[in-house]
Amino acid sequence: MSAADRAAIAWEVHLREGNLRAAELADFDHWRSDASNARAWEALQARLARLRPREAVRRAAVAEALRVPSEKRRRLLRAGFGGAAVLLGSLALHDSVRRLGLDADWHSAIGERRTVQLADGSRMTIDAGSRIYRASPRNDLALRVSVGQVLLHAPASRAGVLRQIETEHGTVMTDGGELNVGRIHRHSVVAVGKGEAMLYQRGARPLAVSAGESVAFAHEGARRLAQPFELVSAWTRGLFVADDISLEALVDVFNRYDDGLIRVVGPAAQARVSGVFLLRDIPGSLVQVAENTPVELTRVGDYLRVLS
Repeated sequence: MSAADRAAIAWEVHLREGNLRAAELADFDHWRSDASNARAWEALQARLARLRPREAVRRAAVAEALRVPSEKRRRLLRAGFGGAAVLLGSLALHDSVRRLGLDADWHSAIGERRTVQLADGSRMTIDAGSRIYRASPRNDLALRVSVGQVLLHAPASRAGVLRQIETEHGTVMTDGGELNVGRIHRHSVVAVGKGEAMLYQRGARPLAVSAGESVAFAHEGARRLAQPFELVSAWTRGLFVADDISLEALVDVFNRYDDGLIRVVGPAAQARVSGVFLLRDIPGSLVQVAENTPVELTRVGDYLRVLS
């Protein structure tokens, strides 16, 4: 390979590591301003594009493979692009089950929302890029949301049997009704449309959540949200309503709706965002963020976008 080809691979690896500074992005733009470098970059992007399968789930698997630790990426780089292409595809296939939750009882692809019927007649709508497990085999009354969100319509239980939905940060229990439970970045959320739910967290008192109310909870504790159920569950209507959340949390949602990779670097990680965003138009939503938040949006090829 030429020096330009090798430099293109080096930039591709570095741009995906997520620890970029504004000066480094400027260096990349300067490097790409040379015609031979620009040709090498475009040729690399074309070859990478052929690695991305058409099916949404497998496209997401490739995205996950690109998030492997930097040392592995450097080994791929040292092996040269030919070896990198083969190993990248292998990583995608090997990691797809474990990382994308294809072993989950229910999962959804990037950009896909779906509704399933549970054994007791409950109806569960699953957000894009989500995975949900039964807490025990063949038991639809105890679910675990590992990634993403669900909206559950559950009939009133008989004989006092409670339904539970847990996340990494706590367990929600209800005897029936309509509730939204899920994970967004480093916290979870529960919102109740009908009925009532109880939130249980280790070391804390149970917290009642009534119809119309919503609560965010994490390892540090829980807090009530100003957003009512209708806004928290707006993702079922193709909208995400952000109310002073971190930019990283917003990008966590966007990455479940976009086939590419969106990263937040530098001071942008401290930005807070409010607004209503169209989930069917993530590129437009990113422009909306850049226009209303003191961050800069940089597009690198057809796959990577960086907020800095």
